[in-house]
Amino acid sequence: MPAERPAAAPQVQPRLTERHVLALGLAAAGAFVIAAGVAGILLLASGGSPWAAIHLALAGAAVTAIGAFMPHFAVTLAGTRPASGPQRLASLIMLAGGASAVVIGMLAGLGWVAASGSAIVIGGLGLVAAHTVAPLREPLARRHHVVSLVYGVALLEMAAGVALGGVVAIGQRDVLGAWATLRGAHAWLTLFGAVSLTIFGTLVYLAPTVLGARIKAGPGLMVGALGMLIGPAVVVVGFVVDAAPVVIAGMVATLAGAGGQIAYVIDTYRRRGPFTSEHDWRRVAIGHLVGGTGWFALAVVVAAYETLSGRPLAGWSMGALAVPMIAGWMLQELVGSWTHLAPSVTPGDAARHARQRRILAFASRSRLVAWNAGIGLVWIGLAFGVDAAVLVGAPVLGLTALLSVGLLTRALATR
Repeated sequence: MPAERPAAAPQVQPRLTERHVLALGLAAAGAFVIAAGVAGILLLASGGSPWAAIHLALAGAAVTAIGAFMPHFAVTLAGTRPASGPQRLASLIMLAGGASAVVIGMLAGLGWVAASGSAIVIGGLGLVAAHTVAPLREPLARRHHVVSLVYGVALLEMAAGVALGGVVAIGQRDVLGAWATLRGAHAWLTLFGAVSLTIFGTLVYLAPTVLGARIKAGPGLMVGALGMLIGPAVVVVGFVVDAAPVVIAGMVATLAGAGGQIAYVIDTYRRRGPFTSEHDWRRVAIGHLVGGTGWFALAVVVAAYETLSGRPLAGWSMGALAVPMIAGWMLQELVGSWTHLAPSVTPGDAARHARQRRILAFASRSRLVAWNAGIGLVWIGLAFGVDAAVLVGAPVLGLTALLSVGLLTRALATR
């Protein structure tokens, strides 16, 4: 009789999977959004600096979300396997821990703590780069050159922006002496550059996914990619050399990129699938993702107009532009993304994911209207000194953001 074949060894499922890492990344990003909101409320109550609120949202929520989902999207597009769970978790711990150290160090006047946090964030970005680039270089599916280029440049810009902030934290004299113009370069490297590029690259994949359409390269995608890649980099050069015409040229290029992005999203929306169920859940995701692109374009228009009108480069800061750029663009894209992704990529079976979709669909129309109306009121109020608009818009925006994070928390905790 022929010898019996040995039974195949059962496949051991790792305790920490990619789905667990993504859920932890969403939870960490939501926690930073809450912290940024609290800091913003304290700012309005005391009239202090918005630095902590901006950096909790940017260095905390945005960078942590990038660390969690940039490698995930790269793996999904490439059709390959993700890095191991412990490696992915290590990158998230470095990003979230480093960002926390930056904010705590600066608030406490401990420059070495903030500089150490910056170095840790850069190390975490290095891990994210390794987990992102490898799948895109050797895909099993077709190559996505635009996404590969956009993600690579975004990581380099973020690392450069974080490094510049770390040098400021330790008090390097040459940088401090030129900080009046370098502050603008820091903002355009990080928020207008790296974060916006990452969102653009993610929407190339996520917008068709949410809308039930195919990824289709067209003029909008090409114009968007060129403008978003070239524009912020040119603006940074303009700030470094203190040349307003160069800054304006970069802002115009960025605006072209924002227009291309809107054209890509509109084209994708026109080709959307015929959904027959869960309309409220889809409305939240689609509404936030589409709405954010409009606020980004408006913010770039205002930034370019102010510079054309003679706003000096020395001492440039976002000021009221932080409202559309952070709440309207970055955070709104984050909420739209987690609304779609939490029931799609976190652990659980179909029944659990259905419960998550129902939770995240709560008050879909009201939340979208309140979020965007709050942004408009706060931005107008801060820009034109209309205190009543801020007093009405800030609570509306803050409570809506708090509700969105609360719904995410409940969705992640549901069984």
